[in-house]
Amino acid sequence: MSELIITKEQVKRIAHLCKLQLTEAELEKFSQMFTQTLAVIDVLNELDTSDVPETYQVTGLGNVFQEDVEQKGTLTQEEVLKNAKNKKRGLIVTKGVFDR
Repeated sequence: MSELIITKEQVKRIAHLCKLQLTEAELEKFSQMFTQTLAVIDVLNELDTSDVPETYQVTGLGNVFQEDVEQKGTLTQEEVLKNAKNKKRGLIVTKGVFDR
């Protein structure tokens, strides 16, 4: 097991990449926390997991699919547009959603 130490300079570089401004106390705190986290990962890397099957999904949940079928009783385009406040070329006009 190797002793990995994350220095305050390394934390400062990470903070800069994340556009974070950290105080000296925060740099010291995160340096210790990153070092402790890497120590835990180093311990986990020593475990023999050769007999453990790979797991990609642990909840047992799966996607549920259903056939796309035409709904009975759907409205025609004319019926939809008759109550629309603003319409243009057969479409409903709304306020913009995205800024340009």
